Amino acid sequence: MTKWNYGDAYLRQNMRGEIYTQYGVLQVNDIFNPLPEFMLKADCLFMDPPCSIGNLRSFYTKAEIEERFNEYEKFTSRLFECINIINPSRLFIEVFKSNKENYFKRIKTMFPYVQIIESCYYHNRKNRCWVIHGSFDNLIFDTDLNGTDEEDIIKFVCKNVPYEIIGDLCMGRGLVAVNAAKNKKQFVGTELNEKRLAVCVERLKKLEDK
Repeated sequence: MTKWNYGDAYLRQNMRGEIYTQYGVLQVNDIFNPLPEFMLKADCLFMDPPCSIGNLRSFYTKAEIEERFNEYEKFTSRLFECINIINPSRLFIEVFKSNKENYFKRIKTMFPYVQIIESCYYHNRKNRCWVIHGSFDNLIFDTDLNGTDEEDIIKFVCKNVPYEIIGDLCMGRGLVAVNAAKNKKQFVGTELNEKRLAVCVERLKKLEDK
């Protein structure tokens, strides 16, 4: 599917196994497979997971992988199972109207402190989304992030929030990894689609070459 080749970065990068970069480790992996050991090192997670069954199916289609999901809850249960295995001290999840309430309830059972940040995507205020932040401390951002684009929230978190290693189970083209690397901080991540993850790897290597 040439339409979803993302600039053919996957043809220029070796995407097999664990991919080591200057500040972190990445791997192509379906969330329903066992977690790579390196993901357990993350003490902070920032993720933008599929928000509905249709959205989930589109990710598998773009990755040219057969999916067999009839309900979104199967993905949600596995996602939170992985989060519990990793057991981070801080969690950020981007949500939409379709999964906001469900995810908020789940995160409330995991963390004593939870806040919801109003956001948007593609720098368009009409594209509404939210970032739910759960933590074991009462860290409140000095900066009011409400109304901030999700890309800028990721930049803020990667630069300012205290963590040792930030992780992402739905890495995509790597906003979390790239922004962690720009701040010389460690990251780990997995992504279903090797063509999308290859874009991240290429961006990281360009940063290292500067």
